[in-house]
Amino acid sequence: MDWVEALLRKSCDKTLKKEEVLQSLFHMIEVNEGTLNHIQADKRDFGPELEELKQTEIKDLDFHLKYYRSLVNFINSIPENKIIEQ
Repeated sequence: MDWVEALLRKSCDKTLKKEEVLQSLFHMIEVNEGTLNHIQADKRDFGPELEELKQTEIKDLDFHLKYYRSLVNFINSIPENKIIEQ
């Protein structure tokens, strides 16, 4: 994940800090979790075509949540002094 480290270095150059990057990821997790919960809680019958679309959307949201969480874990594992090295 060298590109993540490069992105964090560029973020530091633009005055973003590690905590701000994490905060942005946490926000994306929160939004995606809210959307996923809303879709899963909707028990209306939309027919087979829309049900297939609903399941695809659930899979996509689940993928994004896993991706954002893995980025959070990876970023948290990087020491602050390593991020700002030039």
